[in-house]
Amino acid sequence: MAPRPQHLIRALPLVGALSFVSPVAAQRPAGPDSAGRAAWDVTLARGKTRDIDFTTSEGTWMSADLSPDGSWIVFDVLGHIYRMPASGGDATVLTQNTGVALNFQPRISPDGRTIAFITDRRGQYNLWTMNADGSNPKAVFSDMNATAFEPAWTPDGKFIVIRKGGRGGGGGEGGPPSGGLWMYHKDGGAGVQLVAAGSGGTNGAPSWPSLSGDGKYLYYHVTMQGGEREPLGGSLQIRRFSFKDGEVLDITSGETGSAAASRFSSGGGGAPDVSPDGRWLAFARQIPDGTLLFKGHKFGPRSALWLRDLRTGAERLLMDPIEPMVASGSKTMGLLPRYHWTPDGKSILITQGG
Repeated sequence: MAPRPQHLIRALPLVGALSFVSPVAAQRPAGPDSAGRAAWDVTLARGKTRDIDFTTSEGTWMSADLSPDGSWIVFDVLGHIYRMPASGGDATVLTQNTGVALNFQPRISPDGRTIAFITDRRGQYNLWTMNADGSNPKAVFSDMNATAFEPAWTPDGKFIVIRKGGRGGGGGEGGPPSGGLWMYHKDGGAGVQLVAAGSGGTNGAPSWPSLSGDGKYLYYHVTMQGGEREPLGGSLQIRRFSFKDGEVLDITSGETGSAAASRFSSGGGGAPDVSPDGRWLAFARQIPDGTLLFKGHKFGPRSALWLRDLRTGAERLLMDPIEPMVASGSKTMGLLPRYHWTPDGKSILITQGG
């Protein structure tokens, strides 16, 4: 029997320091619209404001990514995106001039020159890009009737896949649903729907895109239709979409059922991230009867990171615990903070315990 590979999990809180100050001074007044009315500017604070200045070395629910050369990381905390050396040190804010708008879920392009991220600076959560130093921010698409989350680059760095929601694409609030997994060119355009939203059956409601290094497959999880929204009962399952013919393959399976019946289920899986060589799939799963102790109180079920061999189907526990899966929580922040494989496929960058 061949020895199993040893994968290093790099779990943050950050080794470094972040300094925060209120961005009110950097805000600009809103200009009038075509009717002469003052346009609503999402970046402006409303009411009375005050500056808060503090330094911290850790954060909560942070999505993180590592540059292709392994020398620097990006992460989000308190609605802004920061960059810092992978070895530790001071973090530099990349989005400070956006006022009170939110910026989160950064993902670095394969060539390390561009960062894709989500922001509501124009009034809705849409997909944007900026240079690696935070300069030249621009919208990939801007639609007040559609939301974007969880950006993932294609291996050639030309396209970005997102989880999309709402009724956008020109249809407005009364138009047809435009959700699901969509692919956009990094410079903009109409976009292409890859997996439809809420189509039931093997598709369910798709989220959390992850692309194979050869560009052939898109991995994601679905929230199954019907039953309780309970991961231990099989409500989250992982699928693989083929770019060649559109075929969808079940990676995990299991019936959606009651919490009582879930003790006999593997619980499916969610938040998949495929290794650069396409051999391994990291994913999250809740542990039946697993609990965490916090300030004298037990809560659960506990969430853990697992590793699946895509050649053999064998699975093993990789990291326990991780941040708790929030299956029925915020659609904005997602099931978990975003994590990612390192470019060499030997490690996983993940935040936990902040």
